[in-house]
Amino acid sequence: MDTPSYSLFELNSLIRVTLDGSFPEAYWVVAEIAECKCNQRGHCYLELVEKRDDKVIAQSRATIWAYEYRKLIQKFQSSTGETLKPGMKIMLLATVAFHEIYGISLNVREIDPSYTLGEMARRKKEVIERLAREGLLELNRSVPLPLVPQRIAVISSPAAAGYGDFFNQLDGNPFGYRFVHTLFPAVMQGGEAERSILSALDTIMGQRDRFDVAVIIRGGGSVVDLSCFDLYSLAARVAQFPLPVLTGIGHEKDDSVVDMVAHTRMKTPTAVAEFLVSGMRTFEEEVVALQNRMYQCCAGLLKEGYFRLDALAQRLSLLPSRITAVVQGRLEVVESELGSRTRQCLQREDGRLARAEQAVRLLDPANVLRRGYSITRHNGKVIKDASLLAAGESIETVLYRGTVKSSVEQIREAAESGQEQADYLPSGADGA
Repeated sequence: MDTPSYSLFELNSLIRVTLDGSFPEAYWVVAEIAECKCNQRGHCYLELVEKRDDKVIAQSRATIWAYEYRKLIQKFQSSTGETLKPGMKIMLLATVAFHEIYGISLNVREIDPSYTLGEMARRKKEVIERLAREGLLELNRSVPLPLVPQRIAVISSPAAAGYGDFFNQLDGNPFGYRFVHTLFPAVMQGGEAERSILSALDTIMGQRDRFDVAVIIRGGGSVVDLSCFDLYSLAARVAQFPLPVLTGIGHEKDDSVVDMVAHTRMKTPTAVAEFLVSGMRTFEEEVVALQNRMYQCCAGLLKEGYFRLDALAQRLSLLPSRITAVVQGRLEVVESELGSRTRQCLQREDGRLARAEQAVRLLDPANVLRRGYSITRHNGKVIKDASLLAAGESIETVLYRGTVKSSVEQIREAAESGQEQADYLPSGADGA
């Protein structure tokens, strides 16, 4: 065979020599950390990847030897406040190395912390611009704060110092206000923070009628620690939350995106507690001011009423003499009219009594009998109808002078005309 043959070691040695000659210098490389491990000797081993549309399109190993790692990590941490971790995008200065056993890798000489910070700032800017396009930046601020923010849903790590500061400040307020705060535990940094905080928000959403506001707090941290609060999914959920969201994430320099979309952003958890206490204090002061206004208004009305009553009393004190004179004149007129009318009435009644007396005298039975009329009785009862008698019955006829007892022999029907009946009645004995 004309083509020479190599052992695997010989081929790998040839590759190493070729690579050493082709890549003699160090190169700045941008990559994302997929894995990061440090062994007992202090060496740091990285698995670097490059992604496009969330798919890995390149991958390589990288090594930071212990001597270099000690120097680089101190510089990186002092600049970013964070250590190297999976998911972090970095720019590193590295040489290309090839080992016959371990294959190709990168030996890291330098890491640029400003790139990591700049990359995070770029992503943050993109998220802010997207939220602005979707109209979400001011959405949660349009949710009105309750008059009395007393029922608090708190998202925090239970072990965080910031959470302890928050409820100590809230429960120990100098005014004695009572707050009801419920903790919804969540991971507040790292790769699990986004999912954990979203889950807490979903839980609060399911019982939102129990709360007045939602609070997201933690006790500060590095820029990388707080990078989860710059993610679009978390910021969008906070922006669209139906309750006012208050944040006290604990960093003084720059606002996170979640701070920007929240209803109210405070610097620390303690400041959030003070804000809630001030809300209660403001409400109490408004109630006291309203009470004072009502008191002053009532006092003014009472004073005005007193003056009006006093003036009315003075006017009333002058009225009796005037009323007496008027009433006296009217009484004299009434008295005169009453005497005249009384005399007229008595005269009319005298005439009526004379006429009544005459009528009574005319109707006296003695006078009626004197005129020739009689009264017929049967068995003690006055007989007015001849048909009530029968032949042979005894009757008694009372005359003006004397009484006649007789027996009925014949009965005639009463005459139709009044005159015939009148002629019949005076005889007394007709039909007897």
